[in-house]
Amino acid sequence: MKTLIIGGGIAGSTLAYALRRYGHEALVAEARPSHRDTGGAFLYLAPNGVNALRALGLGDVPAVAGGFEASGMDFYNARGRRIAELDGSDDLEHYGARGVVLRRARLHAELADRAQAAGATFHFNSRLVELRTHSDSAEAVFEGGLALTADAVIGADGIWSTVRRLIWPDAPTPSYNGIVDCGSWTEVDLPDTTGQQMYFGHRAFFGYTVKDKTAYWFTNLPRRDEPARGELDNLDQDAWMASIRRLHENDPASIPTILQAARHSLGAWPLYDMPVLDTWHTDRVCLIGDAAHAVSPSTGQGASLAIEDAAVLAHWLQQNRTPRAMFEGFATDRKPRAERIVRFGRQIGARKITSGAGNLFRDLTLSMFLRMGGKATAEQYGYRVPDQPANDR
Repeated sequence: MKTLIIGGGIAGSTLAYALRRYGHEALVAEARPSHRDTGGAFLYLAPNGVNALRALGLGDVPAVAGGFEASGMDFYNARGRRIAELDGSDDLEHYGARGVVLRRARLHAELADRAQAAGATFHFNSRLVELRTHSDSAEAVFEGGLALTADAVIGADGIWSTVRRLIWPDAPTPSYNGIVDCGSWTEVDLPDTTGQQMYFGHRAFFGYTVKDKTAYWFTNLPRRDEPARGELDNLDQDAWMASIRRLHENDPASIPTILQAARHSLGAWPLYDMPVLDTWHTDRVCLIGDAAHAVSPSTGQGASLAIEDAAVLAHWLQQNRTPRAMFEGFATDRKPRAERIVRFGRQIGARKITSGAGNLFRDLTLSMFLRMGGKATAEQYGYRVPDQPANDR
């Protein structure tokens, strides 16, 4: 089967590799000029994401892309008192893998390189403008006139998916949640951390991990009004970093230490909630990754779910069935899991909002909330990509 993937990010590149591994033709249309021109700072690949890569024969990718293991989280209030923890010391024993911190661009580049080496065809500078479906095929038209025809089209083009907008024009759109995320990595004189250090600061949430004198840090900045599209693309870094330092100036010492050393942020990204979609597919078109179920960064599951989606969909696309039948099986396998994690992410994100009474309640209840969420975390981390689709097991 010939499959056209719209979007060559983490989900799209992983799917292209998996399809080639199983002998299918894979075309990838990417709006950017290169798979190395992707932006982003860093991400956490959870144990389930690591295991999904292994299931595809890509188990060496995290190490090749420069990742390092970091299990567990410690949570602190604005005064620096530890109020909760997620112990990750037994992740390897329980889940067969530890989580890995990776620079997003390096992970993406490695996956795209593997897909191209496996024989997937990438079309760059290809921005989708029209998508037509027929009884026996689908045709995608791009700016500049390029037209590609395939048996199936996969929308792996992110939270602002053009595929979703063209095929489901009445589908709900992402809603801004009042937070702008930004971050980078910075050389610092701080000891290594075994896991992620999370601080509910006086005026903003801050997280970091330190490895070999490099701090991988992010902050969630409250902003009531939604930034215009593209408004945060070209920041005055001196002014931007000065504003971040002011927000965190009274927070525990490690945070100002990191921010004083930081010369820039690698970007700033408004965070959005993606409402649940009634369906992810039609007869010839299917959504995966953030196009189908964008999750809050608070879950640490965005990249992991995208890789899982790609692995599971590739399994389904091996079946000698109609695209609709395979898409239905894929959605049955994936939709409940993704939507549970989306809901869990909203609950976590809501606890980052700073307010006087809310902060006291959070400090008193966060540990209990995390214990109650332990089952959800185990379900997330313990997931394994099936060897074959559900109705063949």
